[in-house]
Amino acid sequence: MRHYVIRVQGTLSRDLTDAFPSLTADSEPAQTVLHGYLADQAALAGILNHLDMLGISILEVLQVPPPPNGH
Repeated sequence: MRHYVIRVQGTLSRDLTDAFPSLTADSEPAQTVLHGYLADQAALAGILNHLDMLGISILEVLQVPPPPNGH
């Protein structure tokens, strides 16, 4: 499993973030950062496709090292 950060435009509602149970959402000014562990590239592609279908602008996608506490 790999740790990903997906930054999107706008503040996503709770209903929208609940659509991505494998990710944690953090709101920032005018952006939302989704992050979490995904099993493979297919899981990442599925999330990106879902965001696109919802009309949510994807600003950045990063694969990052796991946080120091491992979560």
